[in-house]
Amino acid sequence: MTSERWEYRLEQLSEFTTKDVSSNTDIFWGLHKSQYVGTHHLFGFSVEGSFSGFVNNMPNAAFRPGGGAAGFHLLYEYQYSGFLLQTGVGINYQNLSNAVRDTTIYHYNMHDTWQGINDVPFTLRHDFTGRVDQARHLYAQIPLYVGHYIVGSYGVGYWLAGLHANYAVWGNTRQKLTGTTMGLYEKYLGIWHEMDNHGFRQDVPIERTGNKLNLKLDIMAHGEIGYEYTTYHGPHNYRKTAFSNTDIRFRFAAFADFGILNIMPSTNGVLYGTPTESIYDFSTYRMDHIFSTEDAKSFWLRNLYAGIRLTVLFGLPANEHCILCNPWRH
Repeated sequence: MTSERWEYRLEQLSEFTTKDVSSNTDIFWGLHKSQYVGTHHLFGFSVEGSFSGFVNNMPNAAFRPGGGAAGFHLLYEYQYSGFLLQTGVGINYQNLSNAVRDTTIYHYNMHDTWQGINDVPFTLRHDFTGRVDQARHLYAQIPLYVGHYIVGSYGVGYWLAGLHANYAVWGNTRQKLTGTTMGLYEKYLGIWHEMDNHGFRQDVPIERTGNKLNLKLDIMAHGEIGYEYTTYHGPHNYRKTAFSNTDIRFRFAAFADFGILNIMPSTNGVLYGTPTESIYDFSTYRMDHIFSTEDAKSFWLRNLYAGIRLTVLFGLPANEHCILCNPWRH
């Protein structure tokens, strides 16, 4: 073998024997400035926490900040150089509430038959105030995202965008408010209130619970951007290239999800049901979640998330000419 061929062979081997990048200046505390090249298959998981809310256009239901959600996903990611394709399965738990506008209901031509009053007509007034409708749901999710690395002088970032299916498999609702009843007596030119013997009560706490909302299947748009950290160590020996590398990725990102489809339930609940036979007894009133009422069906409802996401990915061993390279070196 000629000296030129020996030199070429040594140069070729050196590209494999120097692939341990643990001491490479391109990695600083795991934040690398070089991107992975070639084909990679990664498996892992993600956990996320976010603010969450139901956005809607009902005139008497207001968006209420303070809702939250938490999620967990099992992931598979295909990577070709800087291109990313991610899918998997996951669950998301959501707890949120919406404020309901104060409501007044009148019942006309009522008759007071209390002892000492001889069938006096009056108007019964109900005031429902401070109502908050809470909903808790557990969703099953299937994501499909595409993205790309962002190589910069301060490290390698990445972005992902795409869609995921979101379907509620479990949940419950709770309605909390206060109720007041009073009588408007034309004969006595006045308003009677806080008179238990006539059934008039002030600021009575009311609470109702129910099953999950029958939310429709949702398709949500997803956007995510963040940084990637790595513990990649390439093989020290050319003969062990396919087995001796360790490839673990850590990603920290901000994300937002917004529902594309209208998920308003098609149910026939009632906002306030006041039975005639027990009209003074708040405990017998029917009160369904505002988004499960019949009036809600003519409006739209969408889900909103905004939060942070931690992803851990484990790469399968890859026999590549160069695994972690500067964009100009591959």
